[in-house]
Amino acid sequence: MSQNQIQETLTLLKKVWTVFALVLYYLAIQNEHHFPGQREDPLGEGERLLWIAQRVIFFGLLSLGFLVDLVRMREDRSLAYQYLFLSLVVGGLSGPLGTVQYKILAALPGGP
Repeated sequence: MSQNQIQETLTLLKKVWTVFALVLYYLAIQNEHHFPGQREDPLGEGERLLWIAQRVIFFGLLSLGFLVDLVRMREDRSLAYQYLFLSLVVGGLSGPLGTVQYKILAALPGGP
């Protein structure tokens, strides 16, 4: 592969990774909006579907992070596993951050 093709691939993977992170964050906000509170078992089929969607997007985010790291390692080996670690942090904090943001927006006048 030429250097130009590697850069194009890396740019595309980063854009898709960003979209997955935003979708995961959006699903966390929707889960808190429709089913407030924290539970071990889902209340119904709708909440179960949101949980499954969040898990699928999270593992997709991890996979994309790994692919980005593989492409970046072709350029410099010291860049290994940064996106994979970032995927773990962003994915792990998407639920709590989405919950907190929704609660702050709901407390404001004219909020959701």
